[in-house]
Amino acid sequence: MTESNLPAAQPDISRSATDTEKLVVLTRLFAVYPCRAPSDFRLVRPAYMQALEGVGQWALFEAERRINQNALGHPFMATPAELRREIDRVMEPFRERQRRAAEEERRYRWPEDNKPRALPAPKGNPEVIARWRARRAAEKEEAALKMASAPTDPALFADRKERKKRTSADAVSGFISREDRRSRTDVTKSGVNLDVGKQGEDHD
Repeated sequence: MTESNLPAAQPDISRSATDTEKLVVLTRLFAVYPCRAPSDFRLVRPAYMQALEGVGQWALFEAERRINQNALGHPFMATPAELRREIDRVMEPFRERQRRAAEEERRYRWPEDNKPRALPAPKGNPEVIARWRARRAAEKEEAALKMASAPTDPALFADRKERKKRTSADAVSGFISREDRRSRTDVTKSGVNLDVGKQGEDHD
């Protein structure tokens, strides 16, 4: 079972089927399909009701639809076990998605997520989980920004306070001065005398 087995529209899988709804489905199935052996519904009803314990309304109706589309592969009335198995098949993609969401939440949880939070990580609904992850990503970016703007080691950046006081003109002047020193250093290494031109000008 994969995501492709999920319906296009998100059904309400949280609503439990009532006893009345269970009996309605069983009555329809018994009216359509013959039993493998003659049986009194009053005798087999407890077994079917046990098999349908805790099932959801949508899963029950969807299992009935699939049985009518030959999901069981035989023309007889589904036994209690077969009916419950078909309902479990209907719910398996949803349970698998919930298991994956829980595993992702556990694997990528930050250490502080173990602490009680006002908005715990949601489970089950992909849209809600996506919004929650977007909020957590924004919180991580904010934490990274705070870390980047944290005070630095004064031993490594002793002139940081002075640098903050510099104006744009100071920055431009400093850049020109550094470039001039760098160019003079490169020329000196190449063996060229910077004063040759200057001496010629003085001679003229």
